[in-house]
Amino acid sequence: MKIVFAQNIWREYFGFMIISAVLKQHGHEVVNLVDHRVNRLLDFVRSEKPGLLAFSFTNCEQAWVESAAQAVKRDFPDLPITIGGPHPTLHPELAEKPYFDLVCRGEGEGPMLDLARMIQDGGSDWGSIGNICWSDNGQVVQNPIRPLLEDLDELPFHDREGYYRYKFLRDNPVKYFFTGRGCPFNCSFCFNRRFKEIYPNQDKYIRHYSPERVIAEIVQVKEQYGMRQARFEDDVFSLNKDWLFRFLDLYKKEVDVPYLAYIRAGEKEEVIKRLADTGCFCVLFGVETGNEERRNKLLKKAVKDSHIEETAALLHKHGIHFFTSNILGLPGETWEEALETVRINQRIKAPDVWCSIFQPYAGLEITEYAISQGYLDDFSDDTVGFNTFADNALNQPDQARIFNLQKFFYALVRWPWLERILLPMTKMKPNFLFHYFFVFFYTISYFQHSKVSIRRLINEGFHWFRVFLTDKRSQDSAA
Repeated sequence: MKIVFAQNIWREYFGFMIISAVLKQHGHEVVNLVDHRVNRLLDFVRSEKPGLLAFSFTNCEQAWVESAAQAVKRDFPDLPITIGGPHPTLHPELAEKPYFDLVCRGEGEGPMLDLARMIQDGGSDWGSIGNICWSDNGQVVQNPIRPLLEDLDELPFHDREGYYRYKFLRDNPVKYFFTGRGCPFNCSFCFNRRFKEIYPNQDKYIRHYSPERVIAEIVQVKEQYGMRQARFEDDVFSLNKDWLFRFLDLYKKEVDVPYLAYIRAGEKEEVIKRLADTGCFCVLFGVETGNEERRNKLLKKAVKDSHIEETAALLHKHGIHFFTSNILGLPGETWEEALETVRINQRIKAPDVWCSIFQPYAGLEITEYAISQGYLDDFSDDTVGFNTFADNALNQPDQARIFNLQKFFYALVRWPWLERILLPMTKMKPNFLFHYFFVFFYTISYFQHSKVSIRRLINEGFHWFRVFLTDKRSQDSAA
């Protein structure tokens, strides 16, 4: 059977790649469509004639997925549409919507394979497929969640073929990898905490591929597609020191290209030194907020200021570029607390920073807190904007000024002397000029930690600008 995976974001989705690999392993055909234009999706479905259409999305992408699914269901009412990914996993009630036939919760390899077999055989006994939800006469039926797959080495390599038919993705010198699944921490703003709760074998939530298995896949990608940089997307790359050191020894010997990874503040020097010795040119770690009490009580990050300062000092010592992730506009945050986030980044001399505006994703603990404290009026899924850098959802006294501060965050951290110019400007009404100021420095930041060529940077800029123009024309036409 032919399955179409559709998305509007120009990035490889790991869920799609591994499910595609499993489906192909069992004789099914999978085709990826990456395009934000709904009419292109309709044309694609018309030409490919799939037996199943699938979307995977977060809260941010829900609006696009819903509009795309409605259009497909209008023109192809008999085509089954299934949704999965972080947001549907937390919201099985999405099965109530008439344009979604099925919701796949949690890990999708087994459920999607069972679903493809059933549809191919002409069946519709959804009740026999674990992790699947559907609507039965207006009532959402949730099948039991099957246990987590414990041995990841049983899975085939991620199928990148569907994505790399697109020159824009294939020619990216940066290739993305996961070495495992799961995160042991319980941050209130993260999907992982609620995701873990749905499984019967939660004690197996943290899993790694074997080092040899990961290396084999990286080598294959390097030889087949070319790669000048690897980026490891694990929430915390350095969770298991013994595993990590075995992996890094192999990586240095068999791959030996620069790489970027995510770590956690508080990492030991022996780990940071080993990262530096094996080609790690850049790491990201979370500061989130400069207010230690808010970081640990509200965000439940369990990271002290001293952890952040010590980690930054070690990274400077061993010559690893780093950028921090930060969130402004948290529920209850005051102007003074927002400035603390600027200050801690200045104090650790962060060479690069990533700062977004808080978005209240449905189903997360921090969102429930924001609602209970009155920072969100008439909250719904539509409250969340697509762009975490450009949308401001909360209702609190200093929010407009904090929103402006986010636009100047990079410049203020890198060049503190600009405060006397930029801080008074935060009192002005948010405007497009500030947004373009942010885009300029965001581009500099991206260039710093991605190490892409100027040519690739310009190419990506033009690509996203074309996407933006198309989206704007679509919005104007709809209006």
